[in-house]
Amino acid sequence: MFRRKTEKEPARSAKGVMVALWNPAGTDSSSLLERLLNHVKKREETAVVVELPCLGLPRVAYRMGVSELEHAQTVDQLLIDYDRGMLQGIHQYLQHFEGFDGLLIQPKSKPDSSTLIKLQQDKTLSELPAYLKVHLSGYHYIFVVLQGQLIHPMTFFALREADHDVLNMNEPVEIIRTYAACKALRQDYDVQNVSLFSNEFRNSDFKEEPILSRPEQLFTRWEGEENGYRIDQSGRVRTVPSA
Repeated sequence: MFRRKTEKEPARSAKGVMVALWNPAGTDSSSLLERLLNHVKKREETAVVVELPCLGLPRVAYRMGVSELEHAQTVDQLLIDYDRGMLQGIHQYLQHFEGFDGLLIQPKSKPDSSTLIKLQQDKTLSELPAYLKVHLSGYHYIFVVLQGQLIHPMTFFALREADHDVLNMNEPVEIIRTYAACKALRQDYDVQNVSLFSNEFRNSDFKEEPILSRPEQLFTRWEGEENGYRIDQSGRVRTVPSA
Protein backbone atom coordinates (compact mmCIF):
# COMPACT_ATOMS: atom_id res chain seq x y z
CA MET A 1 0.00 0.00 0.00
CA PHE A 2 1.15 3.48 -0.77
CA ARG A 3 1.32 5.82 2.19
CA ARG A 4 -0.84 8.88 1.99
CA LYS A 5 1.28 11.96 1.52
CA THR A 6 0.88 14.22 4.53
CA GLU A 7 3.74 16.67 4.05
CA LYS A 8 2.78 20.19 3.06
CA GLU A 9 3.71 21.13 -0.49
CA PRO A 10 6.60 23.60 -0.60
CA ALA A 11 5.55 27.21 -1.00
CA ARG A 12 6.02 28.76 -4.43
CA SER A 13 9.11 30.94 -4.67
CA ALA A 14 8.37 34.66 -4.57
CA LYS A 15 8.94 36.44 -7.86
CA GLY A 16 7.32 39.82 -7.42
CA VAL A 17 4.41 39.63 -9.86
CA MET A 18 3.16 43.20 -10.18
CA VAL A 19 -0.60 43.53 -10.68
CA ALA A 20 -2.24 46.91 -11.33
CA LEU A 21 -5.86 47.22 -10.15
CA TRP A 22 -7.71 49.99 -11.95
CA ASN A 23 -11.30 51.12 -12.35
CA PRO A 24 -11.33 53.30 -15.49
CA ALA A 25 -14.76 54.68 -14.55
CA GLY A 26 -13.21 56.25 -11.45
CA THR A 27 -14.81 54.15 -8.73
CA ASP A 28 -13.19 51.98 -6.07
CA SER A 29 -11.07 48.83 -6.62
CA SER A 30 -10.49 48.06 -2.93
CA SER A 31 -13.30 45.46 -2.81
CA LEU A 32 -11.50 43.45 -5.49
CA LEU A 33 -8.22 43.98 -3.64
CA GLU A 34 -9.73 42.50 -0.48
CA ARG A 35 -10.83 39.37 -2.35
CA LEU A 36 -7.40 38.96 -3.94
CA LEU A 37 -5.67 39.30 -0.57
CA ASN A 38 -7.94 36.63 0.92
CA HIS A 39 -6.99 34.33 -1.94
CA VAL A 40 -3.28 35.02 -1.43
CA LYS A 41 -3.69 34.15 2.25
CA LYS A 42 -5.33 30.82 1.37
CA ARG A 43 -2.40 30.04 -0.90
CA GLU A 44 0.01 30.84 1.96
CA GLU A 45 1.80 33.39 -0.20
CA THR A 46 2.86 36.97 0.44
CA ALA A 47 1.51 40.26 -0.83
CA VAL A 48 2.28 43.95 -0.60
CA VAL A 49 -0.25 46.66 -1.46
CA VAL A 50 0.75 50.03 -2.90
CA GLU A 51 -1.95 52.68 -3.22
CA LEU A 52 -0.77 55.37 -5.62
CA PRO A 53 -2.20 58.80 -4.72
CA CYS A 54 -3.14 59.90 -8.24
CA LEU A 55 -6.27 61.55 -6.77
CA GLY A 56 -5.22 61.50 -3.12
CA LEU A 57 -8.19 59.40 -1.95
CA PRO A 58 -7.30 56.99 0.90
CA ARG A 59 -9.72 54.31 -0.26
CA VAL A 60 -7.79 51.24 0.87
CA ALA A 61 -7.39 52.53 4.41
CA TYR A 62 -11.10 53.25 4.62
CA ARG A 63 -11.90 49.79 3.29
CA MET A 64 -9.59 48.12 5.80
CA GLY A 65 -10.86 50.19 8.72
CA VAL A 66 -7.59 52.09 9.17
CA SER A 67 -8.20 55.59 10.55
CA GLU A 68 -4.59 56.73 10.92
CA LEU A 69 -1.07 55.75 9.88
CA GLU A 70 2.35 56.84 11.01
CA HIS A 71 3.23 59.47 8.43
CA ALA A 72 6.70 57.96 7.94
CA GLN A 73 5.02 54.71 6.85
CA THR A 74 2.89 55.98 3.99
CA VAL A 75 3.21 56.19 0.23
CA ASP A 76 3.03 59.98 0.66
CA GLN A 77 6.33 60.08 2.54
CA LEU A 78 7.93 57.63 0.12
CA LEU A 79 7.06 59.91 -2.80
CA ILE A 80 8.44 63.02 -1.12
CA ASP A 81 11.67 61.30 -0.12
CA TYR A 82 12.12 59.84 -3.61
CA ASP A 83 11.51 63.24 -5.17
CA ARG A 84 14.09 64.96 -2.92
CA GLY A 85 16.74 62.25 -3.15
CA MET A 86 16.38 61.35 0.55
CA LEU A 87 15.02 57.85 0.10
CA GLN A 88 15.52 55.24 2.82
CA GLY A 89 15.23 51.48 2.37
CA ILE A 90 11.82 50.51 1.03
CA HIS A 91 10.93 48.46 4.11
CA GLN A 92 11.25 51.57 6.30
CA TYR A 93 8.02 52.82 4.72
CA LEU A 94 5.97 49.63 4.89
CA GLN A 95 3.14 49.22 7.37
CA HIS A 96 2.33 45.66 8.47
CA PHE A 97 -1.32 44.58 8.39
CA GLU A 98 -3.09 41.26 8.88
CA GLY A 99 -2.05 39.17 5.91
CA PHE A 100 -0.19 41.80 3.90
CA ASP A 101 2.22 44.73 3.99
CA GLY A 102 1.17 48.10 2.68
CA LEU A 103 2.19 51.48 1.36
CA LEU A 104 -1.10 53.33 1.72
CA ILE A 105 -2.28 56.91 1.48
CA GLN A 106 -2.47 58.67 4.84
CA PRO A 107 -6.18 58.53 5.84
CA LYS A 108 -5.91 61.94 7.52
CA SER A 109 -4.31 63.65 4.52
CA LYS A 110 -5.83 67.02 3.69
CA PRO A 111 -7.95 67.05 0.52
CA ASP A 112 -6.64 70.51 -0.41
CA SER A 113 -2.98 69.60 0.11
CA SER A 114 -2.23 66.64 -2.12
CA THR A 115 1.20 65.02 -1.95
CA LEU A 116 1.51 65.45 -5.72
CA ILE A 117 1.58 69.25 -5.53
CA LYS A 118 4.56 69.03 -3.17
CA LEU A 119 6.72 67.18 -5.68
CA GLN A 120 9.38 69.10 -7.57
CA GLN A 121 10.42 66.65 -10.29
CA ASP A 122 8.09 65.32 -12.97
CA LYS A 123 10.18 62.17 -13.35
CA THR A 124 9.20 61.06 -9.84
CA LEU A 125 5.72 60.16 -11.07
CA SER A 126 6.96 58.18 -14.06
CA GLU A 127 9.85 56.41 -12.32
CA LEU A 128 8.18 55.29 -9.09
CA PRO A 129 6.28 52.26 -10.50
CA ALA A 130 9.51 50.72 -11.86
CA TYR A 131 11.27 51.42 -8.57
CA LEU A 132 8.51 49.66 -6.63
CA LYS A 133 8.56 46.65 -8.94
CA VAL A 134 12.28 46.12 -8.39
CA HIS A 135 12.45 46.79 -4.67
CA LEU A 136 9.30 44.86 -3.68
CA SER A 137 10.13 41.77 -5.73
CA GLY A 138 10.59 39.70 -2.55
CA TYR A 139 6.81 39.33 -2.30
CA HIS A 140 4.80 36.88 -4.38
CA TYR A 141 2.42 39.66 -5.46
CA ILE A 142 2.69 43.44 -5.63
CA PHE A 143 -0.85 44.84 -5.88
CA VAL A 144 -0.81 48.46 -7.09
CA VAL A 145 -4.14 50.24 -6.61
CA LEU A 146 -4.68 53.08 -9.10
CA GLN A 147 -7.08 56.02 -8.95
CA GLY A 148 -6.48 58.25 -11.93
CA GLN A 149 -6.97 58.15 -15.69
CA LEU A 150 -4.43 57.59 -18.47
CA ILE A 151 -3.54 61.29 -18.35
CA HIS A 152 -2.25 60.82 -14.77
CA PRO A 153 1.44 59.86 -14.99
CA MET A 154 1.54 57.41 -12.07
CA THR A 155 -1.58 55.61 -13.26
CA PHE A 156 -0.27 55.40 -16.83
CA PHE A 157 3.25 54.26 -16.00
CA ALA A 158 2.02 51.75 -13.41
CA LEU A 159 -0.22 50.19 -16.07
CA ARG A 160 2.77 50.06 -18.43
CA GLU A 161 5.11 48.60 -15.80
CA ALA A 162 2.80 45.96 -14.30
CA ASP A 163 2.99 42.33 -15.36
CA HIS A 164 -0.82 42.18 -15.37
CA ASP A 165 -3.53 44.85 -15.41
CA VAL A 166 -7.01 44.18 -14.01
CA LEU A 167 -9.71 46.61 -15.08
CA ASN A 168 -12.37 46.33 -12.42
CA MET A 169 -16.06 47.23 -12.75
CA ASN A 170 -18.46 47.78 -9.87
CA GLU A 171 -21.55 48.58 -11.97
CA PRO A 172 -22.67 47.26 -15.38
CA VAL A 173 -22.72 50.78 -16.85
CA GLU A 174 -18.96 50.99 -16.28
CA ILE A 175 -18.38 48.56 -19.18
CA ILE A 176 -18.47 51.48 -21.62
CA ARG A 177 -15.52 53.29 -20.08
CA THR A 178 -13.71 50.09 -19.16
CA TYR A 179 -13.78 48.50 -22.59
CA ALA A 180 -12.67 51.77 -24.20
CA ALA A 181 -9.71 51.87 -21.79
CA CYS A 182 -8.91 48.23 -22.52
CA LYS A 183 -8.78 48.90 -26.27
CA ALA A 184 -6.67 52.02 -25.77
CA LEU A 185 -4.12 50.14 -23.67
CA ARG A 186 -3.78 47.37 -26.24
CA GLN A 187 -3.98 49.32 -29.47
CA ASP A 188 -2.33 52.63 -28.58
CA TYR A 189 0.18 51.63 -25.89
CA ASP A 190 0.86 47.94 -26.63
CA VAL A 191 -0.18 46.84 -23.13
CA GLN A 192 -1.49 43.33 -23.74
CA ASN A 193 -1.86 41.57 -20.36
CA VAL A 194 -5.22 43.15 -19.54
CA SER A 195 -8.13 41.38 -17.82
CA LEU A 196 -11.66 42.66 -17.22
CA PHE A 197 -13.23 41.78 -13.88
CA SER A 198 -16.73 42.29 -12.49
CA ASN A 199 -19.10 40.72 -9.97
CA GLU A 200 -22.12 42.33 -11.59
CA PHE A 201 -21.67 41.83 -15.31
CA ARG A 202 -22.58 38.56 -17.03
CA ASN A 203 -20.28 37.22 -19.74
CA SER A 204 -23.26 36.28 -21.90
CA ASP A 205 -24.19 39.97 -22.09
CA PHE A 206 -20.87 41.08 -23.59
CA LYS A 207 -19.27 39.27 -26.52
CA GLU A 208 -16.25 41.46 -27.26
CA GLU A 209 -14.09 40.46 -24.27
CA PRO A 210 -14.21 37.82 -21.52
CA ILE A 211 -15.17 39.24 -18.14
CA LEU A 212 -13.86 37.32 -15.16
CA SER A 213 -15.80 37.20 -11.91
CA ARG A 214 -13.75 35.07 -9.48
CA PRO A 215 -10.27 35.76 -8.07
CA GLU A 216 -9.11 32.23 -8.85
CA GLN A 217 -9.68 32.94 -12.55
CA LEU A 218 -7.23 35.82 -12.34
CA PHE A 219 -4.58 33.73 -10.59
CA THR A 220 -5.03 30.97 -13.15
CA ARG A 221 -4.56 33.47 -15.96
CA TRP A 222 -1.46 35.03 -14.39
CA GLU A 223 0.17 31.68 -13.82
CA GLY A 224 -1.11 29.92 -16.93
CA GLU A 225 -0.04 32.37 -19.61
CA GLU A 226 3.53 31.23 -19.13
CA ASN A 227 2.50 27.55 -19.39
CA GLY A 228 0.29 27.42 -22.46
CA TYR A 229 -3.12 28.45 -21.14
CA ARG A 230 -5.54 31.18 -22.07
CA ILE A 231 -9.00 32.46 -21.11
CA ASP A 232 -11.61 31.89 -23.81
CA GLN A 233 -14.60 34.08 -24.62
CA SER A 234 -16.74 32.43 -21.92
CA GLY A 235 -14.14 33.14 -19.25
CA ARG A 236 -13.05 29.49 -19.00
CA VAL A 237 -9.43 28.44 -18.98
CA ARG A 238 -8.39 26.52 -22.10
CA THR A 239 -5.16 24.79 -23.10
CA VAL A 240 -3.51 26.27 -26.17
CA PRO A 241 -2.86 23.43 -28.67
CA SER A 242 0.76 22.71 -29.53
CA ALA A 243 1.92 23.77 -32.97
